[in-house]
Amino acid sequence: MTALLTHNFFMTHDLLIQSAQLTDGRLVDIGIGAGVVQAIYPANSSENVVTATTILPANGNVLMPGLVDAHVHLDKTYVPMTNHSGTLEEAVQVWFAGRPQLSKADAIARASRAIECAISHGTTAMRTHINVVDRQDLEMVEATLEVRERYKQVITLQTVALGLAGASQSRDEMMDVALRMGVDIVGSAPSFAPDKTAALQAAFRLAAQFGKTLDLHIDENNNPQSGELEQMAELTIAYGLQGQVVAGHCCSLSFMNEVDAGRVMDKVAAAGIHIIALPSCNLVLQGRNQFPAPRGVTRVKELLARGVNVSAASDNVRDPFNPFGNYDVLSAAYILAHTTHMTGTDELNLTREMVTAHPRLAMGLPACSVAVGAPADFVLLDSNDQQDAVLCPPYRLATVKAGKLIYKAEIRREWFMCP
Repeated sequence: MTALLTHNFFMTHDLLIQSAQLTDGRLVDIGIGAGVVQAIYPANSSENVVTATTILPANGNVLMPGLVDAHVHLDKTYVPMTNHSGTLEEAVQVWFAGRPQLSKADAIARASRAIECAISHGTTAMRTHINVVDRQDLEMVEATLEVRERYKQVITLQTVALGLAGASQSRDEMMDVALRMGVDIVGSAPSFAPDKTAALQAAFRLAAQFGKTLDLHIDENNNPQSGELEQMAELTIAYGLQGQVVAGHCCSLSFMNEVDAGRVMDKVAAAGIHIIALPSCNLVLQGRNQFPAPRGVTRVKELLARGVNVSAASDNVRDPFNPFGNYDVLSAAYILAHTTHMTGTDELNLTREMVTAHPRLAMGLPACSVAVGAPADFVLLDSNDQQDAVLCPPYRLATVKAGKLIYKAEIRREWFMCP
């Protein structure tokens, strides 16, 4: 971290955050301007040497880098479709049956609600997958791109075309159209393709054609022989895309024996693939009708031990794939810590990084920290204990994006009849 300033000359900032506790326990005042951290002062020392357009008193509460939700589905969110069995198969059937009744205006309203909810929880960047299967989906693409433009000053929103290139000519055409419309990233869910190897190869060819990166739904099942992640690692190296490819879910990895899983994870590490664990949705959808019910979440600890960049994200929220969620990615970290036994102090600190630094790296965003020159994307917690971020996710008091105060909450507490 940059050394604290102790000089007495006068400075002016767009935003001054006073008496913020950093995750290393230190208290500081932070001067922000032009979207970045300009100066860091010892706490309560800046009053006589600084003016600011906006002042945010932190009152000793914890300030963290802005949260990042690297895998969501804004096109599906808040859709009131019931999945009676709770399985992935019925979720897909229910979605495609009900999708014709959804309008572009409705999609914009639902996505806007989701983004505002995420911002209120401290999220400053997000990546959403958008189904691209037929022409009706292009309306959902339009809606999401309009929402991205509408909220571009307050959140970084990346988009992924979730299609099935290689499955048919019409599917190839839809992906081509969506990418030309301005979708950022090539996506796919090879498990749903007639030939998943062909679907994987087609996704890599499409990314090379458009000069884009890839973010794929991989091995979202409990079949230890699924094999998509291993093929993906091999293709990543073959195309020279090490460090540029993202794989979400990777559930089948947790159902493999140790030898096979170790071989695949070694290839993932060599390919520099970023892994997104999606604990809420995978706990809901995976392991149905099995006893004892498996957790279905990928091998987080083993991947981290190999130096793989692993993140946690919300995935589906309040739709046929997952009835739970509120776009609080700290809740995803909280669930992940439970399900993967990330309970030691160092592990809990690492889990916090899995919704801040790790997804920023996966999304190709610049690193964010309390350091001079760093992007000023922050969240202020209603807690003076850094461990609360994962142990018991607290209310968010403020969200700062690109140096601007975007959201602020005031909490009033009154106690009666307490000894």
